Amino acid sequence: MVGLSKTVSPYRFFLLTYILSWAIWIGLILASSVISEGISMIVRLFGVLMPAFSAIALTGYTAGRKGVNQLLSRLRIWKVDKIWKPALIFVYPILLVIAGLIYNVISPESAVSFLPLDVGTLIANIIFLLIAALGEEIGWRGVALPTLQRKYSPIYSSLILGLFWATWHLPFWILIGTLNSFGPVYFAMNFIFIIPTTFFLTWFFNQTRGSLLYPVLFHLIYNIVNVAIFPVTNSVEAFGILIALQFIVVLLIIPAMKKNKLAII
Repeated sequence: MVGLSKTVSPYRFFLLTYILSWAIWIGLILASSVISEGISMIVRLFGVLMPAFSAIALTGYTAGRKGVNQLLSRLRIWKVDKIWKPALIFVYPILLVIAGLIYNVISPESAVSFLPLDVGTLIANIIFLLIAALGEEIGWRGVALPTLQRKYSPIYSSLILGLFWATWHLPFWILIGTLNSFGPVYFAMNFIFIIPTTFFLTWFFNQTRGSLLYPVLFHLIYNIVNVAIFPVTNSVEAFGILIALQFIVVLLIIPAMKKNKLAII
């Protein structure tokens, strides 16, 4: 159940988040010749935290401390039907592995391989990716999604949120070199990838009583597998297979999404 955050306008949230995040990222892009990569990596993380900052600031402004407490309390909602925990843990990692294996059969000479396990690197990735997941999900699923669903269907809300969420990433992807390294096709694929991901997360979110804990864990687990264990998206072709598999999953869950709008109090 989602409470006082409903008083926040999703479009004010989008506007504030864009202003704050893009100011950081575009500033880093413009100053890339005079700022070291190490400093840039630290500062760019603040841009990732701006969805959470905007959500908390706007909720505090419209609903006070009680509203903020209610928003953050949704990070503690962990009791859900048992079926959703395996879905959280396995669906996207399985899609990653299937996409990688299909690609490896097609192009064995450039196969996606599992990375060697380095405990120190893994721990550093977990810490960084957890901070990033919290920074994003407190905003996108904490405020934007439930308030959009007050007015629109889960499907239309997902489409709106997906477009805003994907567009928000654009200067970040430029900053980390995605465009220069992989080209415009891959850059566009990143954008497309987020749309079905948003649909899946809406379906998941509405089934777990508006929990923020589970979207954070979903975000974290996917990123850990893809970044530190089995980097499928480092290959344009493998990434394309992953996106195709995503759309198949979305087509399967859309009928269920129509019946499961989030209850808002």
